Amino acid sequence: MNRSTANRSETLVWPAAYSLAWLACAYIALELTQGEDGIAAVWPSSGIFVASLLHLSGKGRTAVTVGVGIASLVANYITGVSLLACFGYTVANLAEGWLVFYLMGGEKSRGKLLARPLNLIRFAASATVVSVFSAGVAGILSANFDLGFLISWATTVGLGMLIVAPFILFLVQSDDSRRRLLSMRTIWALMLVAVASLAAFGQAEVPLLFLPVLAISIATAALGLSGAALSLLVVAVIGSILTVYDLGPVSGFFELQGQKVLFLQVYFLGLLVSALPVALMLTQRQNDLVNLSRSNRFLTAAEKAAKVGHWRYAPAEGPVYLSPEARRMVGLDTQPHTVADIAELFQDSDRKRVSHILLQALATGVPFVFEARIAGPYGEIFDTECRGEVEWSEDPDKISIFGTMMDITDRANTMRELADARAHAERKAEEHRALAETDHLTGIANRRKILADLERTVLDARGTGEKIALAIVDVDHFKSVNDRFGHEAGDRTLQQIAQILSDRFDEIGEVGRLGGEEFLVVSRGAGASELDQRCTALHDFLCTYAWPVEGLSEVTLSIGIAELAEGASDVTLLNAADKALYFAKRGGRNRSVVFEGNLVRV
Repeated sequence: MNRSTANRSETLVWPAAYSLAWLACAYIALELTQGEDGIAAVWPSSGIFVASLLHLSGKGRTAVTVGVGIASLVANYITGVSLLACFGYTVANLAEGWLVFYLMGGEKSRGKLLARPLNLIRFAASATVVSVFSAGVAGILSANFDLGFLISWATTVGLGMLIVAPFILFLVQSDDSRRRLLSMRTIWALMLVAVASLAAFGQAEVPLLFLPVLAISIATAALGLSGAALSLLVVAVIGSILTVYDLGPVSGFFELQGQKVLFLQVYFLGLLVSALPVALMLTQRQNDLVNLSRSNRFLTAAEKAAKVGHWRYAPAEGPVYLSPEARRMVGLDTQPHTVADIAELFQDSDRKRVSHILLQALATGVPFVFEARIAGPYGEIFDTECRGEVEWSEDPDKISIFGTMMDITDRANTMRELADARAHAERKAEEHRALAETDHLTGIANRRKILADLERTVLDARGTGEKIALAIVDVDHFKSVNDRFGHEAGDRTLQQIAQILSDRFDEIGEVGRLGGEEFLVVSRGAGASELDQRCTALHDFLCTYAWPVEGLSEVTLSIGIAELAEGASDVTLLNAADKALYFAKRGGRNRSVVFEGNLVRV
């Protein structure tokens, strides 16, 4: 799916599908099971809207909000609800979905998997809180404060969220859930749930309300979380419809509609509480098994690639465990049982030493590392490096050793190759260091290099008393050069200025580029006066300089100069020169200014 198709699906297809599903479910619910004041006994539409907000992105959420708002007005109006109540119910429907969205974390909630226990618990708590809030909003906006109405609204909304939203999100968030539901196993499981629900709610002679519980348990074991959610939905739909038509034990036992609805809701809530935790645990167990299997595969592949095997010896547990890579090294038919057997894996000259190391480790619990030679299964001999730790216990029968063995036969060649590679790397590092300290445009020292040189120069001067002066050079109106002649001409101009500065100042210090059109001259052995004289000569030189850019007749420089005072730091010196540069610009540019204490001499 390309990006345009994905965007269209996100902003049109999904919002339209959610809105139509909301309208269909709301209309059917209102028509089939109406409670007091037209409130449906089961309200799956609330779960559809919440799922859409947690599923879609910003534009999609806006589109589905508009769609659901229209669907709510239509569904309530065509079922005979007054216009004022229509708007009240619609505001409540929209508010409840958005409040759950924000309680789940707002924008961060998108992609938050409900299959994770903490997320599902947070969702259940959010749905419970919001269902109560929604009832209050509906009561206020529709001017209906009847307690039965408010309770009916809260319970139907909350139950709709808890049953429908997880099912939708399990499907849209998990490829595995979708694959499971598109299988024959799903068909058989749903048939079982449907038959159990029909048997439980379709007759009143025999109390069989326990059958859906068993069926949901079977579906949960077979299909996981998505199967549990779908099974709950099937039971809710069948149970609600049959009860509406006065079939089943609920209608036979209760006379009032409100009592029937309340019993169903308590029953469905009991199914939720009993099924979803079990489904979560089964899903977590399945994920743990999958992760464990994947980790074992990765470990085996990694050991094979690295030529590292592992082993574990527990005296009270029988044979030594050898990983596949360890068995490859010592022979697939090898089965050591004792420390002596482990020592036998190594060459004669190493056996006594290996046996002593292992016995000492068992006695003291101290980790070990040693190198020894092993005769391979085909007679080849190679070197290994063995490392191990003791899994200590107060009970001697529970002490064990976990160890690794690595093939290091090629270590000598590898070490020589590493030595050559190290020398090469050092040469490359020196080249890269030089590049890292050079301004890529002008070829002179970059900001990091010139500032480091300044710091080092100031530190050296403290011990020798040598004069240190600094000049910050700024190209006047350089932006106009770029604007008039283009950035390529501007780059050539900067390159030429860097070359001029290097030619005129390299003999007394160092030149670097601070960045943009600013340069720095660090003078050693020359004070601010001598540096000022050189800068004045530079101004005169530039007056007649022929720039390598056609049409560019003149480029001027503003220069701030400062001299290192006793006890001053490189930062202080740099700030002084920067202040002098400020006065040079303020005084009309194309000039040099020397910083002297709190005064600036032009």
